[in-house]
Amino acid sequence: MSNKQKVLTKTNVTTFSIESQKIHIIDGALNLDLVNQFFDYVSKLSFKKNERDDYDDRYPIFSTDFKTDLFEKETEIGKTARGFVTKFYNEKVYNLNRSYINMSFYGDMEFPHRDCQINEDDITVLYYVNNVWDYRWGGETLFYSGRDTVRAILPTPGRFLIFPGNIEHTGSVPTRICNVPRFSLAMKYVSANHQN
Repeated sequence: MSNKQKVLTKTNVTTFSIESQKIHIIDGALNLDLVNQFFDYVSKLSFKKNERDDYDDRYPIFSTDFKTDLFEKETEIGKTARGFVTKFYNEKVYNLNRSYINMSFYGDMEFPHRDCQINEDDITVLYYVNNVWDYRWGGETLFYSGRDTVRAILPTPGRFLIFPGNIEHTGSVPTRICNVPRFSLAMKYVSANHQN
């Protein structure tokens, strides 16, 4: 490793539960050069405004999809995410079903939703793409229980967030003082038992 390469000190995992389901926050898994390179790459991608939280969502946000098999096998972020899914959810086999970037701005709308049906056991991995984020910009991922917010996770640069897809959540939009888009990479893993 080059002595010029910026490295985060160590991987830090924080785990908490909502309704007896574990959620993992992982910081420091990637070196800062990779965080910056991926942000630069994503910043140059083309996006379409068609990503909806559910079928009734009339306010889509911008997104762009990756080729799932290539993303998981050929990118460091895809490989790292797979490693975390295997580590934290090793009791079942999960296959990456979709990988895509969401881009949101102040003024966009996001709604509470689940990434799978409540009786399914799919896993969502979020990676926060921005290489700089001020906590005053908001953009937290919010988790709900009983229609009440129970946890807010900042989109800290280089952070992974891993959780069961059946937990209700939303990615909140940036505040008015944020003059950059909020980028998040979503990787949706489907239990081999539930794949069609």
